[in-house]
Amino acid sequence: MKKLFAIFLALVSGCTKASESGKLGSNADPIRQMLFASQSLKEQVSRMRLDGQPGPYQTIADSLQLVEDGRKDAAIARLHGVLELPDLETRTVLWTWSALRELGENPDPKLSFEVLGVVMEVPSGDSYDTLAAYVDGSARYLNFSGKAIFWDTPDAMIKTLCRALIDSTIPASAGAKPRTSLLLPKRGAQITMLTRSGIFVITEPPATVVSAGAALMMEMIKRTKENEG
Repeated sequence: MKKLFAIFLALVSGCTKASESGKLGSNADPIRQMLFASQSLKEQVSRMRLDGQPGPYQTIADSLQLVEDGRKDAAIARLHGVLELPDLETRTVLWTWSALRELGENPDPKLSFEVLGVVMEVPSGDSYDTLAAYVDGSARYLNFSGKAIFWDTPDAMIKTLCRALIDSTIPASAGAKPRTSLLLPKRGAQITMLTRSGIFVITEPPATVVSAGAALMMEMIKRTKENEG
């Protein structure tokens, strides 16, 4: 396992850049926190940048207003409407279900624990690097030093590697526990599985998971360097 961590860190070292603030990827970093897509309805809306145009985020914001007006059933209906929209981003699905659970709704048991995304936190020096992968093929990498990769471009290879990382967590899912805090681990690596029923953490992830994460990271770095060139 230590050898795999060393390989993983070697892969990301070329993507590292010093940051004056050093806050990216820290406990207080909202970008890192939003990777988990588990925020309450009120917190989601507080972090949105709305322009008044119709769309899933405006509907989520409208749902909060309905809740505050005492119209919980109407809010629930609006949120279920979001889930019926085509081509939703994975994190939007997760945020919507986070809001619905808050209002007492539960997903279909057949879909309840389907893993829609994974967040991997790996020790790097005195801090942590964070890698997130989602079933829609989007991915994020946050380096503790201030460098980041945000991948939203449709790409078959990246999507395949995201899927491979997500699937690699399933054999270890029996040992997963509900994650109640988004604070960084105190030691070692950990994996968080993102589902419609909430987020679940695996401490000391298997080598197969770390290897799948390294493969995704290597491809993201490769593509980013090619685009910069």
